[in-house]
Amino acid sequence: MFNLPEFKTINYALNVETGKYEKQPERIPFNKLPFELKVETTIDEKIKRNGANEIITGRIKGGQRMFFSGLIAVPKYNNWFYGNDYQFKNGQKKNSLVLFHFINNNQELIIYYFNNFYKDSRVERELLVIKLIQSIM
Repeated sequence: MFNLPEFKTINYALNVETGKYEKQPERIPFNKLPFELKVETTIDEKIKRNGANEIITGRIKGGQRMFFSGLIAVPKYNNWFYGNDYQFKNGQKKNSLVLFHFINNNQELIIYYFNNFYKDSRVERELLVIKLIQSIM
């Protein structure tokens, strides 16, 4: 039996004029993700080697991106991608697994954010992502 870890679901809608996804209103806001996100082609070869042909980013504020993640396609699950987010707590890097599901002909994006939950092993992480998607669907 698979125990689904705690996660937050955040909905975005594509603004066709700007090409950016805009966060939809939430009853209890989740502030780890910015209001706007943009999907772009990956330029950095290191990120491409990790399997992310696209990236998703937030605005730059104070010289720093508010959010940045590679989008790694999930085999056999169309329009599902995974990546990660991180922050430093007490000087230590904490990764969070993030699932991205593009729906309605890419007009909407649902993000599943697993705060401080991550597998460092790529093989374990990919198996975990499939289990998570199967549990969410």
